[in-house]
Parts: sequence; structure tokens; C-alpha cells
Amino acid sequence: MGPDLSVLGFSVKHSCSAMSGITSMKKSSGMTSRLHRVAVFFCALCIGQTSYAVDKPQPSQAAAPVSLADAFGGRLKIGAAIEASQLSGAHGVLLAQQFNSVVAENAMKPADIHPGENTYNFGPADAIVDFAQHHHMAVRGHTLLWHKRTPDWFWIDKDGQPASRELVLERLRQHINTVVGRYKGKVYAWDVVNEVIDASQPNCLRNDKWMQVVGPGYIAAAFRDAHAADPSARLFINDYSTHEPAKRDCLVRVVKGLLDDGVPVQGVGHQMHISIYWPSIASIDQSLKAFAQLGLENQITELDLSLYQHKDYWPALSLQQRLALQGQRYGALMRLFLAHRELTAVTWWGVADDHTWLNVGNDVPGDDQPLLFDRSQRPKPAYWETLHSRSQ
Repeated sequence: MGPDLSVLGFSVKHSCSAMSGITSMKKSSGMTSRLHRVAVFFCALCIGQTSYAVDKPQPSQAAAPVSLADAFGGRLKIGAAIEASQLSGAHGVLLAQQFNSVVAENAMKPADIHPGENTYNFGPADAIVDFAQHHHMAVRGHTLLWHKRTPDWFWIDKDGQPASRELVLERLRQHINTVVGRYKGKVYAWDVVNEVIDASQPNCLRNDKWMQVVGPGYIAAAFRDAHAADPSARLFINDYSTHEPAKRDCLVRVVKGLLDDGVPVQGVGHQMHISIYWPSIASIDQSLKAFAQLGLENQITELDLSLYQHKDYWPALSLQQRLALQGQRYGALMRLFLAHRELTAVTWWGVADDHTWLNVGNDVPGDDQPLLFDRSQRPKPAYWETLHSRSQ
């Protein structure tokens, strides 16, 4: 599959002569080396035959990167996922400079925060929440229930036998009451359940241990428990590939059933782990509309744009071309998100390219660059296109 250039929304036309002017300014006015590198990088994009429009604003000789939080703050929460270990380093600095919302990448997942029935590990999550409060940032909670990170002890009773449905539900209630209660008034929104949809199943729900032991009622129970623990928190059902028609239709079916039963679902989280090649902007638009029509809030919760096709690590396009396409895709996505008034937040799954889940594992090349800032925390074309989308 080739790049979906039809969805970019504008033509790209520029030459390196414009960049030569920026480069010469550096010699005469002392432009910072970082902005000089950005100018050279944009020129390289031109040589690669993928470039920017003449009227696009480029970094000036004195400008530092504009805060995304400031640019979008009146319209969207602009967030990023982070680990507690990153808060005191370059990622923490960049997070505070550029974002006004934060989510724990792993620290609030059940197995991490609640490793034993009577053991909680609040330290990393507390550090992230404290950082956010110090920097006047909003906090999303991720996640109260996820089949991949449910600790093993959930399923075993005190005698070492399989836990009963009632015991599992009581443990879920205690977990949610403790975690949500601890951060009441500090976490404004929770991904209550994560990745529960399976379009291949007759009831659209994943046939995991939650389904096998508790049955479909575990989802409603989790939402009701979360609402009881913090009635002011916004409660989301979060999933991936929501742009796929079968997955979208299943998610609509499940959410409508919950709403009909009076379950306090306020929104849908769209993870949006996608690529520079797919999916089409139109398919994402259709999904957002489907949930807006139900009166629900939409949020983009785990955004990144891989430079590769799925499992295809031999791209035809050069790295420079793919970085330019990534920027254009980010711009197109942000324009779509801004057009949806019910969409309230966009959260990237990471701060910069030197820390991304897409480079973890033995079956990946380890050189993906899916975020807005490069491995040295410098702005990429993706950053400038995202910023420019606000003015269109």
C-alpha cells in the first residue's frame, strides 16, 4: 500500500533556495545551532522531492519552538505519556514546556500499581501526578482494567483455587475504589476499561479471563465502581483500530448497550497507533462521527505515527520523504480533530523518539520515529505541521 496522499489537504511545493536564506541568516545574526539544523533538515526534504508549501511559516532566527499547549490550550488538552523515571530528565523538561496534560505510560496499569492483593505501588504514579500538579497540567488515568496487565493474584483465591466471579468483582471494586479514590480531584479522566472489543466474537467482546470468569457484566461494574469512587471524573472506554468498520460497529454496539443500561460512560478513547501510510482520514472521521452522534466525548489517547507499514520494514520511500509525509499526516489529523467539537484532548504515546514502544522487541528494527520530537528532543517536521494546523 502506498502513501494516502489524497488525505493531506494541501499541495507541497518549495525549493532549497528559501532554506539557503535561513542558513545565511545564521551566519550574519547568530541563529542557534538547533534552528540551523532544522533549516538544513527542511532543505534535505526538498532534495528528497517531498517538501513544504511556500507560505508555510518556518522557524525564524530568534524563535524557540512554540508551546503546543499554548497553541491549542484554548481548544484541546495536549498530552503525552511518560514514565516516572523520565520526569527529572530531558523528557520532563520537554513535557513541561510543550504539553498541558499527562498520562502514565505504565505506572497506573493494574499489575504495576497493585502487584499484590494487599500491596500497592503508588510511588511512580504519585510522582507523575505531583509533577503534573506542579506544572498545572491535567492528568488522564490509564487504565483501571486491562486483560494484559491484570495481576495473576486476581484469579486465585486464598486456598489456591480459581477465584469465584463474586470474589473477582469484589477485588475489582476494591482496586478501583483505592486507586481512583487516591487520585480523586487530581485525575480528571480515566480509561476505565482498555481493549475489550473483539469484532470476531458474536457479542463483540474479547474472550479473555474477564469474560470467562465474570461475564460481560464486568464492564458495567468497572464503570459504576469508578463513578462511585469519583463522581466528577470523566470515564472512557479505550481501544485501538477504532477506524476499522467492524471494530467501530462493535464498539458502537457495546457502548449503546451500556448507555441503555444507565452505565456512566462519558467518552470513547481512540488509541490511534497508526502509520504514515494508513488509515485514511475519512475512516477516522467516520468513527469520530459515530460516537459524537451518541452524545459522547471523543479523545485521542495514544497517538503515534509509525514510519513503517505494519510488519514491513523495507520502505520504498527514503527516511527524509517519510518524515515529511509524517508531518503532513499529522497536520491533516490535527485539522480533522479540530473540526470535531466533541473531541477534547489529543495525547501522544511518548514525548520524543528516543522513548517509544514501537522500538521495543526483537521483531522490530528499533529505528522508528513516530512522535513530534526527535531523539535529541528537537522539533521535527511533524511538530511544525501540527503547530501550523491550528491556524488553518
